[in-house]
Amino acid sequence: MSKSSKKHNSKKHNTFVDNSFALLNIMVIMLILIAGFCYLLFLKRDTVSHEENRNLSKFPEFTVESYLKGEYTEGIANYYDDTVPNRSFFKTMISKYLIPMKGVKYGADDDGGGVELYNTANDNKEKEQPEEPVTKNTQTTTNNNEEESTKTTTTTATTLPKANEAAANGEVSNNILVVNKRAIMLYGGAWGNEINYAEDINAYKEALGKDINVYSMVLPTSVSYYLPENYLDLVESEKDDIDSIEKHLKNVTNVDAYTALLRHKKEPIYSRTDHHWQPLGAYYAAEEFAKEAGVDFADISKYKKHVLSGYVGTMYGYTKSSTLLENPESFIYYEPETSVEVEQYSTSFTNPVETELFVNPDYLDNSSYYLIFGMDDNIRHVKTKCKNGRNLVIFKDSYGNALLPFLTSSFENIYLCDIRYFDLNAASFIRSVKATDVLFAMCTYSAVGINREHLSENLNK
Repeated sequence: MSKSSKKHNSKKHNTFVDNSFALLNIMVIMLILIAGFCYLLFLKRDTVSHEENRNLSKFPEFTVESYLKGEYTEGIANYYDDTVPNRSFFKTMISKYLIPMKGVKYGADDDGGGVELYNTANDNKEKEQPEEPVTKNTQTTTNNNEEESTKTTTTTATTLPKANEAAANGEVSNNILVVNKRAIMLYGGAWGNEINYAEDINAYKEALGKDINVYSMVLPTSVSYYLPENYLDLVESEKDDIDSIEKHLKNVTNVDAYTALLRHKKEPIYSRTDHHWQPLGAYYAAEEFAKEAGVDFADISKYKKHVLSGYVGTMYGYTKSSTLLENPESFIYYEPETSVEVEQYSTSFTNPVETELFVNPDYLDNSSYYLIFGMDDNIRHVKTKCKNGRNLVIFKDSYGNALLPFLTSSFENIYLCDIRYFDLNAASFIRSVKATDVLFAMCTYSAVGINREHLSENLNK
């Protein structure tokens, strides 16, 4: 065979190989696209994101108006984007492997320490936020979380630790610091709102008169006990604002939960992965309140202890921090030995339904164990075996839910009311249930933030 023939055959062979590989690539790509199309089209789509503690987008209803405005087609796109089959798996992989590659590290050292700053102000503006942070420089956004207030305030700028400060392996996202495997809300201060809160509580005492005891127990958050010193310039002092509230209360008994919790800060009194406290923290606060109220209080050894493992709470939903996702905790709650009767009412105190003191945890995902105490949009009446003639009304935010089980040995009747979901005149309601004691129990964010407005609203309905 001549050289020219061999060269021609070699070229022909190479062309055949190239064409074969090209055809194979096209077939592989087509198979991937077809498989992906079938996967997205036919597999069951998720409806709830337990990690983010929210319902996913629903397929929109068609109307001519929504179609002409482009809202219908946009809603379809949002539906398919938000409800990918096995969404939780993909979100976990993204949080674990991709998100840690983003961000800017501040104060980093050779060990990789420092603050990792993630899109704190503008990215994902519709993301649900913890209960009502109040900060110096603010912008207001809508909050769709059914547990929290209708609005929330977030900082437009965050002051970072100086580069030469000791790095503490942290990341900041949505005004939340994740450090030492713990998420901490960055408290921005009351800036005079604590005085308004005290005046609101004073107004309740004035309306109720001397025969009804009124107590204020403002609950600090984990930032007061677990924020490393090199991040102190990121926050204002909850203690200072709580002290200011006490100073401005008139004829109202202040309950010092701050000091009571400080004595136990080495115990798991706050969740690492959720913006709420742990029930153990609520126990110590309830104990302090019982002392001030002069009522009996059952030791925690008298309670049945329940441990729910694998808890990754709301803070992961707010931050998408892989640190939180990879370091779940236990949620521990305590059931009183003595049985109680529980009725749940609407927010206008109608339509009573018998219920249990706790929600069955089998119905809860591991991201929502705090809901063991029930939802906020109702009024709960607990009738106990205690016979001391003392009836308690608690006005609270979601922090106050965890107090209820620990007061079942202290009061004959307890009425649990959320300040954000209450459709009656508060003073009239208190008198109608023959309350002897009224406790205002909410975290600092509610006491000095927009949730505080509900206090005066409920008194003037």
